[in-house]
Amino acid sequence: MKLKAMKAALLCLPLLIAAGLFAKEPTSVTLRGEIMDSQCAYNVHSLGHSHDEMINSHISGATDEKSCSYHCVKDRGGVYVLLVKEDVYRLDDQTISANFAGKKVKVNGTVDDKTHTLHVLKMEEDK
Repeated sequence: MKLKAMKAALLCLPLLIAAGLFAKEPTSVTLRGEIMDSQCAYNVHSLGHSHDEMINSHISGATDEKSCSYHCVKDRGGVYVLLVKEDVYRLDDQTISANFAGKKVKVNGTVDDKTHTLHVLKMEEDK
């Protein structure tokens, strides 16, 4: 029984090695957009991927893009995302994203196409 299992493992080994050789490495990308909360970005309480409805409704704690993002993440259960035109990317690093809430940024990272998550390598304000 052990001999059969060992033979099967040895037969599979070249396939595993070949799969590893042809595995696609994630490609680094640079994206420019705005760090905002997921509710505004996904139009949960807005109509145009913006903070306008929250700010114009005089919601306590939402007076500008930065404060609206903080409010929606802290008090409404949102997460920070990157809005690039009409595309919304989830961000794996929420700590660094909080530092840029409501700002235009340039982000270097890799994108997981299945989850549309941006794995942040570097983030800086885009001036």
